[in-house]
Amino acid sequence: MKAAIYLGQENVEVRKLPNPVCGDNDVIIKNIYSSICGTDVAVYTKGPNTGHRVTVGGEFGHETVSRIVEVGKM
Repeated sequence: MKAAIYLGQENVEVRKLPNPVCGDNDVIIKNIYSSICGTDVAVYTKGPNTGHRVTVGGEFGHETVSRIVEVGKM
């Protein structure tokens, strides 16, 4: 899978990560579309520690349209 990783002010890198494994109590959700919002813009332009939960090294972006692709045993 691909993910946008936040590396600091005005620094986001798209990386290929391993696909997650669905455990017994998990759900795998595939993002179909992803966008940005004001929070993303603020953190991107002003840097970390702006009062938002985006951290350096974390995945960036949270406005998504998704679908369930796998459900654990639950």
